[in-house]
Amino acid sequence: MKQLVQSILVSGTDVVMDFPANKIPQREWFRSIFSEIQAQHELVYIDQPNEICLEQIAKRRIEQPDRAATDTEEMFELVTKHFVAPTSDKGFNTTVISVNA
Repeated sequence: MKQLVQSILVSGTDVVMDFPANKIPQREWFRSIFSEIQAQHELVYIDQPNEICLEQIAKRRIEQPDRAATDTEEMFELVTKHFVAPTSDKGFNTTVISVNA
């Protein structure tokens, strides 16, 4: 996947990667993609309270019943406890979108 994305970037085409980068090792992999080829990049970090996330998960369970078994508060807590917010010292051009409760 990395080489494919790099090839696309080198060709001058933008790539949007909608993959988790919740932990530092995941973000290091993303950073290696663009840094090895000196490509422009932007990391978009949506900073919102857990309460908003849980409300959205509850709404999604109603709108998409097939996701009800996995889109749970328990799953959210399991994933969220490993989350590390991006910091400016990690070499990313970061855009933070803040949503207040």
